[in-house]
Amino acid sequence: MNNKVESLESLISLLPIIQAAVPADMSIAVCDLTKFIAYYPGENISLGINVGHELNPDEPLMTAMLENKYFRGDVPAEFYGFEFTGTAIPVHNEQGVVIGGVAVQIRRHSELIELAKQIVIALSQANERIVKAVNGSNVIADLNRQLLVLSQEGSESVEKTDQVVSIIKNVADQSNLLGLNASIEAAHAGDKGRGFGIVASEIRKLSQETINSTKDIHQTLQALKEVTLQIGDAISQVASISKEQAVSTEQISEFIQEIQEMTGQLNDFARKL
Repeated sequence: MNNKVESLESLISLLPIIQAAVPADMSIAVCDLTKFIAYYPGENISLGINVGHELNPDEPLMTAMLENKYFRGDVPAEFYGFEFTGTAIPVHNEQGVVIGGVAVQIRRHSELIELAKQIVIALSQANERIVKAVNGSNVIADLNRQLLVLSQEGSESVEKTDQVVSIIKNVADQSNLLGLNASIEAAHAGDKGRGFGIVASEIRKLSQETINSTKDIHQTLQALKEVTLQIGDAISQVASISKEQAVSTEQISEFIQEIQEMTGQLNDFARKL
């Protein structure tokens, strides 16, 4: 370890240049064997060291000088209100004798680390919600497909029912025609056909009512058919939108995972600062 200088004063004269040249916010303290003889605080880091302040026996700088060793350690925020990394190194004269020491403090980017942690937590929670949303969208899409199938089956059932109504109308028309012919024959029969004529009249009346009912049923079925088709179109559109939303949500989830990975890298980088 070659930390030789002509004098501590010559070292002190270089510290402002070193502090300005290093691309980091740091403070530098210089001491002789008993006290601090120079201190240069940083822009955002100051330990409040005063020149002439006696060294504490437990001071890392004192330990570095006594043991002639380089020390480095992280100081937690509860001591000075912020985290920083401190180094302590002994300084020798040209003969190799320890004549003092230098301590450098670089503020750790704890705020950046904490922010990265919060971002990771927030993204993780957001990703969990999005995964649930994706699952929900897929379920909705499946239900919409089932509803679309049911709607199509309903439309087909309406078509079949309309055919049945058409058959009933044909039967009613034939019954009405038969009732008319029966009334004519009953009239030809005179008094003997009067009872048969009454029956024929009732048949014609019933068939006419059936014809009128089938018209109403047909109109109702047509309206139901139109509504069913509209419902089918609406369900089809909803199914399409749900599918698009599910795809978009999955893409957002992938994007958030990428951000999580980058945030993790940012966190690792911040810890190395």
